[in-house]
Amino acid sequence: MDTGTLIRSARQRAGLTQTRLATKAHTSAPTISAYEHGTKQPRSDVLLRLLGAAGFEPMLAPVTTGNGRYVDLFCDALAAHVREHPDVLEQARLELDRMRPSDNVDAWRSLLDAGPSAVVAVLTSRDPDARGLKADNPFARLGLVDEDTRLDLMERARAR
Repeated sequence: MDTGTLIRSARQRAGLTQTRLATKAHTSAPTISAYEHGTKQPRSDVLLRLLGAAGFEPMLAPVTTGNGRYVDLFCDALAAHVREHPDVLEQARLELDRMRPSDNVDAWRSLLDAGPSAVVAVLTSRDPDARGLKADNPFARLGLVDEDTRLDLMERARAR
C-alpha cells in the first residue's frame, strides 16, 4: 500500500474529512490532498502524526518471509471467513477437543469465549507473540480455505 492510500484509508476509517484530519494533525487540507494523491510525500514524523490524528498507533513489526508469511496470509483468509460466518466458532470449539493439550488450546478456548472480534484480532495480528497461536489454531483443520486459495497463498508467500 502506498503512503497516499494509507493516509486516505486511515482518514476514511476514522470518519474524518481532509479538513478535519488537517486540523487535528496541524497541517492544511491541501497538504492532506497532495499526500493522498501522491503528488507530495510526508516525512516519516509527519506520517506518524497524521496516522495518530486519525486514531491509529502505527507499529513496527519485522517483515515475515517464507512460512511465517504463509501463516500470516492463511490466517488473514481464516479471519475473513470468521468475520463472514461467526458461527464457525462452534466448529472451532469442537476441533479444540480433538487437539492435543497445550497452552495454545487454553488460549484459544479463551479467545473463542471472547467472540469473533477477539479471534479475528489474533488471526490478523502481526505481533511476533501471536505467531505460536496462529500456527496452532483450531480453524486450520476445518477446511475453511479451499485448496486453490491455499496454493495461491503459498505462491504469494514465496514471491515476497
